[in-house]
Amino acid sequence: MCKSRFSSIVSVILVSFCLLLSNINAKILFEEDFEGGKLDEKKWHPKAEWKIIKPEEKLAALGKGVMDTAGGEANTTKEKNFKDFIFEADFNAKKGGSLTGFVFGAQDLANNFYMHQISATGSNHTPNHLRWHIRLKGAWQVFPIAFLKGEKVDPEVWYRSRWIVKNFNFKVFVLESEDFWKNPRGAKMRKIADWTDKSRQFRSGAVGFRASGGEHMRYDNVLVYDIGDDPFSVDPSTKLSTVWGELKMEQ
Repeated sequence: MCKSRFSSIVSVILVSFCLLLSNINAKILFEEDFEGGKLDEKKWHPKAEWKIIKPEEKLAALGKGVMDTAGGEANTTKEKNFKDFIFEADFNAKKGGSLTGFVFGAQDLANNFYMHQISATGSNHTPNHLRWHIRLKGAWQVFPIAFLKGEKVDPEVWYRSRWIVKNFNFKVFVLESEDFWKNPRGAKMRKIADWTDKSRQFRSGAVGFRASGGEHMRYDNVLVYDIGDDPFSVDPSTKLSTVWGELKMEQ
């Protein structure tokens, strides 16, 4: 075997090995599937309005529990150091409000954070818009922008959301949860929004959800991981935590 061919083979092996290590070491920063029957207060602040219920829909990825909320304002993770990351969660905007509220960069539970609403068809607040919010010292700033390319999100449907958060920029993608969970690695999600906070308020902080009076929403399968990682890349038979979503479907 000539030296050049041998070198090529060695290079391929080394690259493959590095990719394997990269997959195994995909860094999961936070995960929550709401399967415990009650809110895990080691991860979240106590919240009476956050109820863990059995899903009504026959969607395997929802498992035995989802989080249901219809008010109570914002609640976040106890971890406050999320910076440059990807946030994913399944969500369902119930007809009561037809809105969902996602919290990022939270410095506290009441006065300082980003809160971005996916406003679905039928909402009383600019339907099929991403309603970007800054909560600063207790005051709201809101910047509603229509979904890109005329995309639509319907109430009473489970979607998978993906938020890419880097510096002060947010990119948002969605796909029906049933389609996503059939093939998480191959799923082609639809980009619905892209926004940058030019005032550069919150570089890092906690993540979570927010609902106010008259709004009703559900969430499941929360996953936060480093940009560039693929948490669905490892063979489920390895039982690694990075494929908890796939394992949940097999229960």
